[in-house]
Amino acid sequence: MNTRYQFTYCADVVICGGGVAGCMAAMAAADEGKSVALIEQFGQVGGSATAGLVTPLMPMFMKAKEMEKGDPCCSYLSEELNARMMEEGGATGNGRFFDPMTMRLILEQMVVERGVKLFYHTFLCDADVKDGTVKAVIVQNKSGRGYIQGNMFIDCTGDGDLGVLAGAGYRKGDEETGKNQPVSLRYLVSGVDIPAFDTFVREYFVPGKHNYWYEPETGGLEVSITSSTYDKCPLTPVFLKGIENGDLIEDDLAYWQMFFISGRRDSLALNNPEFFDHTDASNADNMTYIQVEGKKAVLRQLRFYKKYFKGFENAYLSEIADMVGVRESRRLETDLVLTAEDMVSYRKFPDAICRNNYHVDIHGKNLKLVQREKKAGTAPYYEIPYRCLTVRGFENLLVAGRCVGSDFIAQSSLRIQPVCRALGEAAGIGAAMACEAGKAAREIDGAEIRQKMIGRGARFE
Repeated sequence: MNTRYQFTYCADVVICGGGVAGCMAAMAAADEGKSVALIEQFGQVGGSATAGLVTPLMPMFMKAKEMEKGDPCCSYLSEELNARMMEEGGATGNGRFFDPMTMRLILEQMVVERGVKLFYHTFLCDADVKDGTVKAVIVQNKSGRGYIQGNMFIDCTGDGDLGVLAGAGYRKGDEETGKNQPVSLRYLVSGVDIPAFDTFVREYFVPGKHNYWYEPETGGLEVSITSSTYDKCPLTPVFLKGIENGDLIEDDLAYWQMFFISGRRDSLALNNPEFFDHTDASNADNMTYIQVEGKKAVLRQLRFYKKYFKGFENAYLSEIADMVGVRESRRLETDLVLTAEDMVSYRKFPDAICRNNYHVDIHGKNLKLVQREKKAGTAPYYEIPYRCLTVRGFENLLVAGRCVGSDFIAQSSLRIQPVCRALGEAAGIGAAMACEAGKAAREIDGAEIRQKMIGRGARFE
């Protein structure tokens, strides 16, 4: 062994980042018969969904009644995960509402059952690259410095870390301003009397004016405030009273969302506090700032709930996200970069490996996108081609998840978890096929990948 390294490992496919995209990539490659190494900085898989507490799933809006029929999520592994989550009582609504704790357990089981070699508490340090081919990644963990070799590599870090270390080009932030999307630090509150809270909300709720959803049969609940929708939230007067009394600050109303958590009848998930500065996720100081200032805001908001909200008298913090909620950072340069024009024109691609109709979702920015003229009979969704996953200038490097090749606006739509699952699955299959054929990643036909996904149970319609 090279004395520089305390351990080495070799696999057909090496994946950096164990979020949902990384897990799907690992499992898909393993299902194709390849040896797989999955490198993850935390002691759990799931990334934003579990360590970041990002729940529920946003729908892909491929059908008019997603909650009844379920989106065709373009991933057989997503179908398996949702089914196993529901069997354990950790998900409802065809998997849309889920418990992050249950997901981290089930997702880990699925990965381990397939023989994937997990490297937990392991950090990516560097990449060994020669003539456009990644030879290995250099990692660090409690065992020391490691050298992990592979035939194919997939960047599922969310921030394009492997691609950047390897020398790939990338984009970051809004093309006009250079600024990234806002980030959040999510948390869970338990000990809530949800029926009592529902009664409280309805004291302010005006049908036809306010947005509020609660289904006692499933426990589903959703209520939110944004800086542009004060008038649509029934609880705005309560928040304004809290600001007037000095129990909240105005930033607490910039973005606030509360969701039901499947399987936890006394718990709610909060998609806030949200920060519009210090948003560069590739800057460690920024991420530290969000963790410190975010926790201050969480405590302030909890005190507010207990004082002002009925049903929260016995509420307590049950979890604060270990992972900052990052919506967008680096996006790697790939053989094809998806654009806003592709989205609004519902563009289709021969090598498509995912379909999506989720809206443009850029926090704090108002957009006026002109819907382009479409050919007669064009289905109301856009497709993501396999070429958005093959990193430009590299023979054996793919990317999956929110850092695939896209512009700022397109990324705001494709960054949702169901899409990231499908992208990971496609990358894993593409990597396995490239290994099998001894070809470069870009030489694999995305249409063949899509057919393999469908053959294993992925629904595209």
